[in-house]
Amino acid sequence: MIKEKEKGKIKERNNIMYMMGLLWKADKKIVIFSFYKQIAEQAFSVIFTVYLTQYIFTCIEQQSPFEELMKLIIALCLVHVVVHIVSAVWNYQLKRRQPIIYKHIYEQVIEKSLTIEYKRFEQPDFYDRFTRALSESVDRGFQMMLALVYFAADVITAVLASFVVVNVDPFLLVFVVPSVVISFIFGKILGELYYKLDFDATRDNRVGAYVKRVFYEKKYAGELRLFGIKSIMLDRQKQAYDNLVDINRKYRRKIAGYNCLRWVLYCLLSLGVPLGYIAFTVKTNRGISVAPYLAMAIAIDFISGHISEAIDKGIEANKHSLYVKNLRSFLEYTPERSEYNTPVPETLGDIDIENVSFRYEGESGNTLNNLNIHIKKGERVAFVGHNGAGKTTLVKLIMGLYDVSEGEIRVSGKDISDYAPEEYHRHFGTVFQDFQVFALPLAQNVLMKQPENEAERQLVEDSLIKAQFGDKLQKLKETHKGIDTLLTKEFDKEGVILSGGETQKIAIARVFAKNPDIVILDEPSSALDPVAEFNMYENMMKLAEDKTVIFISHRLSSARVADRIYMLENGAVIEEGTHDSLMELGGKYAAMFTLQSQNYQEN
Repeated sequence: MIKEKEKGKIKERNNIMYMMGLLWKADKKIVIFSFYKQIAEQAFSVIFTVYLTQYIFTCIEQQSPFEELMKLIIALCLVHVVVHIVSAVWNYQLKRRQPIIYKHIYEQVIEKSLTIEYKRFEQPDFYDRFTRALSESVDRGFQMMLALVYFAADVITAVLASFVVVNVDPFLLVFVVPSVVISFIFGKILGELYYKLDFDATRDNRVGAYVKRVFYEKKYAGELRLFGIKSIMLDRQKQAYDNLVDINRKYRRKIAGYNCLRWVLYCLLSLGVPLGYIAFTVKTNRGISVAPYLAMAIAIDFISGHISEAIDKGIEANKHSLYVKNLRSFLEYTPERSEYNTPVPETLGDIDIENVSFRYEGESGNTLNNLNIHIKKGERVAFVGHNGAGKTTLVKLIMGLYDVSEGEIRVSGKDISDYAPEEYHRHFGTVFQDFQVFALPLAQNVLMKQPENEAERQLVEDSLIKAQFGDKLQKLKETHKGIDTLLTKEFDKEGVILSGGETQKIAIARVFAKNPDIVILDEPSSALDPVAEFNMYENMMKLAEDKTVIFISHRLSSARVADRIYMLENGAVIEEGTHDSLMELGGKYAAMFTLQSQNYQEN
C-alpha cells in the first residue's frame, strides 16, 4: 500500500515536471519572469512586513531620531511602488503571452491527433481522452505553473522571515509547527473533497452544457421550433441542475465545516499560543527589549500564513497534475506502427482486394466477408447495395483508414499497410456523406488552405465551375466577394448560408482542386436533384479520364456511368458486372434498378 502511494506521488511529480517542460518550450521567458517576480515580491514583503515592523518598534523604544525612521519608510515605500509596477507588468505579460502558450500546446495536440489511427476516434474511451486533452488540460497546466510559482515564493518567504525570528528568539519557530500540521491535514482533506465534488458533478455539468448547446446551435433550431422536444430538453436541464444543487449541498457543507475547524485551530495554536508565550516572556524578563517581541507576534503569523499558503498551493499543483495526466497520456501515445519502409509511388496504380474481411472492434460479426475485387487504374467502379451492406467501410479500407482483419489490400502491387499513411492519403480525393463546410472564405473551403497566388485562386474558380457551382459563384461575385465570400454566419452577419446541394458542390470542388490519383465519392449527390446528379457524374467522369473513380450511390441510375458495378449485401459481393450485364442477369441489382425507375416514372 505504501509503495502504491509512493508511486502515485512519483507520477504526480512526473506530471508536474512534464507540464513545466511543455510550458518552458512554449515560452521560457514567462516561466522565468513568473518565478522571479513572485519570489522577489514575497522576499520584499519580509522586509516590509517583518523587518520594518521590528525596526519601527525598536526606534520607538530607543527614541531614535524621527528623520532616520522616515527615510527608511520612504525608501521602502518607493521600492514597494516599484514592486507593484513590476507586478502589473507581469500581469500584462501573462495575459499577452498566454495565447502563445495555448497555441504551442494545442498545436502539439492537433499534430499528434493526425498521427493516430483513424479507428481510435471511434473508440469512446480514447475519444474521451482526446477531448479532455483539448478541453481542460492546457488551462489546468497553466494554473499548475502558477501554483508552483506561489508555492516556491511562499516557501522562500517563510525561510527568510524565519531568519529574522531566529535572531530574536529561536524558540518562537516552534509555534510555526501547528500551522504546518493543520494546513497539511486540512489541505489534503479539502483537496479530496473538491476533487470529489468536481468528479460527481461532471455528468450533470455535461448535460447542462449539452442542453445549452442545443438551444443556441443552428442545426437544432428547426426541430426545436417544429416539435415539442423543447420541454424534454428543459426537463433534462432542470434535473441536471437539481442534481448539481444536491451534490454541492453534500460537499459544500463538509467543506465549510472543515474550513471553520481549520481556522479555529489555526487562530488558537498559531496565534493565541505564541502571543501568550510572548506576553509571558516580556513580563517575566524585565531586562528584555520589548520591541523585537512585539514585531515577532506579527512575524509568527506572517510565517504561519505563508507556510499554510505554500502547502495549499502544493496540494493544488498536485490536483492539477491529475488533469495534466490526460494531456500527457495523449501526447505520449504511440501508434501501433510508426515505421514504413515502402515508398508511395508518384501515381497510384491498380487496386487488388484479396480475401479481405473486416470486423469493427467490439462487434461479434464481420462487416465485410472474404472480398475479392480487382480495380484497374483509371477504371470507374460503383459500389451499390442497401444501407449496412459495407460499402462505406470498404472504401475506408481502401484508403487505409482501417486495417483489414483478414486478407490484404494492394495498390500498385504493394500492401497498403506498408505505405506511410500521410503520404498515401495525399493521393485520394474524397467526398463523404458527412462532409463539412467551414466558417471560412469560399476559396479556403475549396483548397482547404489559403490560396498563395493567382494561379491557385483561378484553380478555385475552375474547380467550382466543374462542380456545377458556376451560377452561384457568378451571383456571389455580383453580391458579395466571389471566392472570398465568407461561408456561414458564425462570425460575420454578411456571411452566406448555402443550400444542401450547394454545399455538396463545394465538397465535390475540393476533389477537382486536389487533382488526386483516386477519387472516392460516398453518396456525394444525395442533396442534388436527379438532373444535377446526372450532370455532376458526367462532369466527374469526363474530367477524371485517367483517374480511378470509386463511388457509392443509392440511385442506381448513377451507376450506369460505371465501367464495373459491385452489388454488396451483408458484407459480401453478390453480383458484379456492367449495368447492361447485370440487367440481363435479372438478379437483385436489376430488381432494385427497376423499382427505382418506376418510382422516377411515377414522379
